[in-house]
Amino acid sequence: MKTLSHKDYNMMIRDCNVLSSDGYGEKVLQLRDGRILKLFRLKRWLSSNLVFPYAKRFKANAEKLMCMGIPTVTDISTFNIPCIKRTAVLYMPLAGETLRAHINRFGMDRRLLTDLASFISMIHIKGIYFRSIHFGNIIILSDGRLGLIDIADMKVFNSPLGVKRRLRNFRHFTRYKEDKISIYPMIREFIACYVSRYPISEDTRQILADGIMQEFR
Repeated sequence: MKTLSHKDYNMMIRDCNVLSSDGYGEKVLQLRDGRILKLFRLKRWLSSNLVFPYAKRFKANAEKLMCMGIPTVTDISTFNIPCIKRTAVLYMPLAGETLRAHINRFGMDRRLLTDLASFISMIHIKGIYFRSIHFGNIIILSDGRLGLIDIADMKVFNSPLGVKRRLRNFRHFTRYKEDKISIYPMIREFIACYVSRYPISEDTRQILADGIMQEFR
């Protein structure tokens, strides 16, 4: 992880566009060359972020996704920026548009619904537990494939996710009302497509389906 001086940081972000900020300051910047700089603040002094900063987690997670053939951001560099008490990742964005933006423009159709259900089932089977999974962090590529962004808060297990962890992940997935509304008219078809790819008994499949339905209510 390279350390940036105050001067180097200011040169890097000169004429940038601020894409996201909160009460603590800027969070995501788009630089002049189109690359994205995502900043992470240290939330607690006694934190795992001291040992394994979010910037390093982000890069490690991207490398794992790429090895699994799942589209994500590329050309990642990590930085320590003491002058603003942040770490950061610099990367090329994933070309496409967010699932939320696409649905706002075109609505949800059955093909996209089944693609989405299959994609979520696939990452769960691969052991990916992505806490920040929602329509703003799923990208539709120009070829129709789906990919993931904002991947710092993710863990990859050595085996498929179990029922409890899958349902917990669907709780994250359904956190935004607008996302749930776009799926709900075809919710039974979405759930059926998702659970059909999970090699489990019919009783367990029904428990999983009922649990997912509950998260959408």
